[in-house]
Parts: sequence; C-alpha cells; structure tokens
Amino acid sequence: MNQTDIRRLAAGFALSGAALAACAFELPGDGVYKDHVDWGVMMDMSGPTASSQGIWVHGFQDYMRRLNEAGGVNGRRIEVLAEDSRYNTATDKINFEKLSTQTPVIAISGMGTSGSQVAMAAAIKGGQIPIVGTYTPTEALSVPVTPMVYNGFCGYKQMAQTGIGYYVDQLKLKAPKVMTVAIESAGGQDYQNYVSQVAAQYGGTAKAVTMKVTAVDVTPQVLEIIAAKPDIVTIYGVPNTAILTMKAMQQYGLKIPTFGITYLGGPQVFKAMGPQAGADYKFVSCFTPGGSDQSPGNKELSAYANKVGNGALEADVNYVGGWVVAQMAAESLARAGAEPTRAKLVEAMNKGFTVDSRGLAAPIVYTKDNHTGPVVLKMFGYDYGSNKYKHFGEYADYAKYTAH
Repeated sequence: MNQTDIRRLAAGFALSGAALAACAFELPGDGVYKDHVDWGVMMDMSGPTASSQGIWVHGFQDYMRRLNEAGGVNGRRIEVLAEDSRYNTATDKINFEKLSTQTPVIAISGMGTSGSQVAMAAAIKGGQIPIVGTYTPTEALSVPVTPMVYNGFCGYKQMAQTGIGYYVDQLKLKAPKVMTVAIESAGGQDYQNYVSQVAAQYGGTAKAVTMKVTAVDVTPQVLEIIAAKPDIVTIYGVPNTAILTMKAMQQYGLKIPTFGITYLGGPQVFKAMGPQAGADYKFVSCFTPGGSDQSPGNKELSAYANKVGNGALEADVNYVGGWVVAQMAAESLARAGAEPTRAKLVEAMNKGFTVDSRGLAAPIVYTKDNHTGPVVLKMFGYDYGSNKYKHFGEYADYAKYTAH
C-alpha cells in the first residue's frame, strides 16, 4: 500500500478531537476497548466447506489488517476473533455463545453454515449482537427483515435470476428446462426453490437432484441429468460438487451449458475440472475476481494481497467477498461513532447505508427495509490459455435480471 492509499483509507475514518477524547471509552461486554474493538467471524475453516469459507476469512482479515495499518476506526484497531464452525451447527451454537459472553464482540460476520442460520435464527433476531455481512443468505435468517441481520454475499434468488436469464437470452429459449444439482442443506433447498420460480417465470420447468456435501461419486446424479434432458444445469454446493459434476458430465459426453453459484467460482475449481470439463462451465457472481480488471478497488485488493503473501488467493471471489464485507463492517463501525456499542451499531446501520467497493462489486445499498446486500451479478468464465477469468459484459448489462 502506498502513502496515497494510506491517506485515502485513513481519511474515511479520520480522528477528530472528540474521537481522540472518546478513546478513553470502553465497554468490554460489547467488545469495545480503549485501543481496539473485537469483531467476530464464524466460518468453516477446517471442515468440508473450508476450501471456500476459509478463503473468505483471509479476505476479511486482510482488509482489516490493511485498515489497522492506516489507523483503524476512530483510533481503534479492529481485532478479528475468528471461530471455526467446521460446518457443524452444534459447534456454531457454542461459538456464538462464546462471542456473546465469554470473549464478547461488537458484531459477527460470516455465518457460512446454512443449517446453523436456520437453527439460530430466533436467537439472533431476538438477541443483541448484529450479524453484519452473512456469507450465505437463508430465508430463515433474512425474512422478515430484521435490524439484527445484513446479508453480505450474492443472494440465491439473484444467482438464479441472473444465470437463467443470461442463458435464456443467449440460447433464445422459450420454455427453459433447468436442472439443479445441489448438496443437501437448507441453503440448497432455498436455491432450488428460487430456480423453480425463475424457470416458471420464463414459462419453463425445473427439476433438482441432491447429493451429500462429502460425495465422491456423482454418477447417479448425472444419470438423472441425462434422463431429464435439461437446457441448462446449475450447481449449488462446495467446490467438489462442481468439479465432480462437470467431470462426470464430460465422461458421459454431455455438453450442457452450466453455471455454478458464486461460491463455486474459484480458480481452483476451473483448474481441477480441466479445459474439457470446464468448457461449458461458468459462474454468476456479484464480486469481480481480484486481478481480472483495472478498477481502483481491484488494484488495491491485488496490491495488498500480494504484499502480505496472499496473491494466490486474490482471484478467488470468496477472498473478494470477505474483503468487501470487512469494508462494510468497518464503515458500519465508523457510523456508530467514537463511543461504539452494539446498540449504537444496530441503530446506525438501520438508518441505511451504501458500500462502494470501487469496482469490486456494483454499489451495495442497504435501507431500513432492505438488507438483501449485493443484488447485481454477472457471468464469468475461465480462459485456460491465459489462465485468467473472462468477463461476459458489465454489471450494468445484467441489472435487468434482478430488477424485479
């Protein structure tokens, strides 16, 4: 990070005289201390979804590290307390209690296990710790809108709308037949439902086939795809879900346009598939992979990732997603004032705000009644010759798909 970057970043959270005086304020029960604020993260860092969620955590931590180097927020560093869920609801409940009372934090980001969101929805909505930037947007936690929850990743509904809409236009389909391949989870069920709704809006139909998150053979699922004869396939799950499905489809000679959800857009997914199996695979994303364009936000992310030795992660949209949610968290904390508390943070966010990632995503707008998060997505693919991502248009080209 050069001096211009440091001055620009620090200016956004500048220390006024009042803020300097307020640094004497602390409220340990809310995770607020004289020189730092504790912020929680709950994600799978060693379980079956760690290959995507763990990368998100790196992006979140790196943005906060960069921010702290520039002076933090109102004179306080943001210390990230990351708890590993191992994709286990019981563990998440323990972690939530820990971050609530044992090592208190002012807020929590991530919460990447959809089953945990469903199980803990009532406690979170009725509690005092806001969830700022969820990694997966389940209806159980997001509906109805609550001041305690803000989604921070591409929504399942918007993924379905963008992917199906794109292929309907590209292939000139009149009544699309869509097949969803999904892991067995609450999020997978939500996504299947959205795919069905979107297909019906185009006069089409949708079917779904599921598998375990730890599946190692998807032959039965591919046989169901063959029987269904879909125009489009969409995949929900972990990286291995997409890799196994595309390789099996290749072995059976299937060349069906396929798009994965945002989480399945990492470069390791394309590389593991290989050029033949990956030829018909794209993914929808509200985030632009690091290093794939020259927007100010992308250049800043890439420069810092390389500076701290995470250059290999920058192209993964999960890393970008963590980085943008950390920006959202920091800006929200700044709005809570020089003497932040959980209650002040909730109050400040509930007034509405916009996150401008300077090109890493379309502007993310939150209002009192809309906590959806990123709503404009576009399609990306992979060029195996150059080992770089391919952009299919601009975000503005896709806004029509999610405008309703």
